[in-house]
Parts: sequence; C-alpha cells; structure tokens
Amino acid sequence: MTDDIAFPRLAKKTSSGFRMAGQMRGRETAITGAESIIPSFAGHWVVTISFLMHTEAASLEWQGFLAQMEGGIGTTLVPVFLPYRPKNTQGGPASVTGAPAFSTFEHWSFVNEGRAAITLATAADLRATDLDLTLSDSLGLRPGHGLTLGDRFHRVQRSWEDGSKVRVQPPLRQAAVAGAVVETDNPVCRMRFASEGDGEVDFMPNRVERATVTFREAF
Repeated sequence: MTDDIAFPRLAKKTSSGFRMAGQMRGRETAITGAESIIPSFAGHWVVTISFLMHTEAASLEWQGFLAQMEGGIGTTLVPVFLPYRPKNTQGGPASVTGAPAFSTFEHWSFVNEGRAAITLATAADLRATDLDLTLSDSLGLRPGHGLTLGDRFHRVQRSWEDGSKVRVQPPLRQAAVAGAVVETDNPVCRMRFASEGDGEVDFMPNRVERATVTFREAF
C-alpha cells in the first residue's frame, strides 16, 4: 500500500455520488431484437464531488492537497457519504468519526480508527464476492449498505443469515485475513484524480472558492 494523501476536511462538500463504472465492454443486438451484454470484469468506482472553501485555512488546505496529489499521480482515501449505515446492537445509528483540524500544510494525515463492530469470520480470497462476517456490535448488513475492507469500498448485493453473510460488489481487490475489520461507520475508497486538470479553483463573490473533482478508484 502506498502512502495516501490526506483528504481535505475543511472544504464544504456540496454534492457527491459514488457510482460503478466500466462494468460492461459493450452490448450487441441481434436482428431478432435479442440483446447480448458483454461484461468487462473491470468495474471501478467513480465519484464527482463539489467543494466550497469559505476560509483562508480551507483554501490553503485545498491548495496543499492539489500540490500533493500531483494531477493523477497521488492517491487519497475518499470518504463515502452514505445516508444509511448499519445499526449497532442497540438499534442505534452508526458512529461517524469527527475530523480533527490539521495544524500543518505538509505531510499531514488523518487517522480513522475503526471500532471493529464487524470483522471477517473467515479469510477471503482475491476476487471473492461472498463474505462471512462476525457481528460484534451490529444488527447486520442489508443489500445497499456500504463497507470498506482494507482501503477498498464495496456495496452489498445480497445478505442472509441475519446479515452475517453478504455478497458484495465489486469482487475483493485483495485477499483478506480472518479477523480483518469491515468498516461500515466511516467507509472510504482509495482513489486518484480522474484527470490532471481536476480540482482547480473557480473564484466566486465574497471570496468564496469552488472546485469540482472527479475521483477514480486507484489500483
């Protein structure tokens, strides 16, 4: 795993939406009207996020982020903003970790400590889609829930046995050992800029700055 650039926390996120791209190589339609779908097996996450910077600190943090990302070279752990997360065993909402303020402009980092509410009950191989989970402080996962394993984001397609077994999309990017934390409180995805020109600032009235970035899952 490479050293990831800390994701900016002071800029206000105004919109975002994760989507899976590149799942099909194409589709063909026969003269009978029957359609054939050609899967690519190379689906990857893409998200476009808009940001507003209202303060000097937010502006400088953003410029430092752009400098460290170096166009499409650097990678960062992009937070996945989900409206609904798995509930804890008391039926309460998931815990969402607050972000500390950064005190320096260079080499700052954000440490996200999971509470290990869900872990892998058994090891999972590279490209696995079915996961066996241990629920320590969770009512289980349902289709549509999101999770991070390592630094990769996955979405639940199916669940059974009270949410302790799930099928995820996309397949695992790397093998995982038994006991690995399945992060559902604060999921992230390791990504980079989709193009070199992403993130440049537009200046608005009242000294407000605006930027839009499209991130692509990094491999």
